[in-house]
Amino acid sequence: MRNADKKALVGLSTGHFMVDWYASVLVPLYPVITAKLGISLSFISTIIAFGHMLSSMLQPFFGYISDKLRHRTFMFWGLIMASVFIPLTVVSPSAKLLTLFLILGMCGNAFYHPQVTCLVNTFSYNNPKLAKYMGIFLGLGTIGYAIGPICSSSVVASFGEHALLMFSIPGVLTAILIYFVVPKIPSDALCGSKESFFALMKEILSSKTILGLVLIAVVKSGVSISFGTYMPFLLEKNGFSLNEIGFIVTLFFTISGIATMISPKLEEKIGGANVIRLSFFSILPLTLLTLFVLEKAPYFAAALFILTGFFILLSVSVTLVSAQKLVNKNKGVISGVMQGFSWGLGALFLAPMGFVGQYFGVDKILIIMSSIAFLTGIFGITKELKKVFEQ
Repeated sequence: MRNADKKALVGLSTGHFMVDWYASVLVPLYPVITAKLGISLSFISTIIAFGHMLSSMLQPFFGYISDKLRHRTFMFWGLIMASVFIPLTVVSPSAKLLTLFLILGMCGNAFYHPQVTCLVNTFSYNNPKLAKYMGIFLGLGTIGYAIGPICSSSVVASFGEHALLMFSIPGVLTAILIYFVVPKIPSDALCGSKESFFALMKEILSSKTILGLVLIAVVKSGVSISFGTYMPFLLEKNGFSLNEIGFIVTLFFTISGIATMISPKLEEKIGGANVIRLSFFSILPLTLLTLFVLEKAPYFAAALFILTGFFILLSVSVTLVSAQKLVNKNKGVISGVMQGFSWGLGALFLAPMGFVGQYFGVDKILIIMSSIAFLTGIFGITKELKKVFEQ
């Protein structure tokens, strides 16, 4: 691999770390924003949910456009939008500007992901180490997401909310850096499809093999979101402080990112299908053991919860690379489907699971979601998918 291509991959991965870091910096600050503007919890929850859904669902469309461009428009402006508008959200003087800044910041995240995920494939030239590079790229994004809340809460607690405006600087500098280290997109990497976006999506999703990969991605996303959202309630109930909960959740997502990085090596040894099975089969027993010891040995239970994060995202790069191989001429679109669209569908689990938690207990949410993962490991890997993983 040429040195220029290695620099491009480093730049793309660094940008992924930053854009996902911005995606989580607001998480611990929503109570501060709500109190400052005097808005209700339901209002800000609605804005957040709408922003996430819009960001996720638009990724395939942005991928469709980026597949046709040699310009690195989405890569550059996506990171710029996230780095500028996310910090502005905290100092918004009104609910209207809050809504505008939050949605623009989240759309920046949606701009960045499809084109850049496609470019990791492009500048790897589909060599045998593609899964390795993709694992590092995805893992750094997850780790960036993990440490965002600690950074923002520490800065705001020490220096006030306006200090968060300084967070725009590293994002803008990173955007400029990757603009210079990532070469123009080769013309032979562009999508020659003349189909409309909706026709292309219909064609992609009519494939049972692609739908199988999407199902795996949706379940993975739903489990990750549910565990990250609801486990803190159980930790608080069992005596953990706010700082301890934040630290535990950060470790949960950090080890998820590490798992994403090392999964390609594991795939070489046991195969892609077995990586998915190991990922989904491990979640249920670890969850049951965590809940069983939570009251008697809370810190051991917290360690088990963190370990569960390793297995939840273990299969991410396996499914994404497999999907890109199947839809090679529209890698931006399929990247948007596997990362954004699937994540948005996974987030839909939160609504029914919130009902379950309210009436039957939060522990039942974790059991149900881990059981869904277990069943997906049994029935979700079809014969067609096995052939894809063996290629």
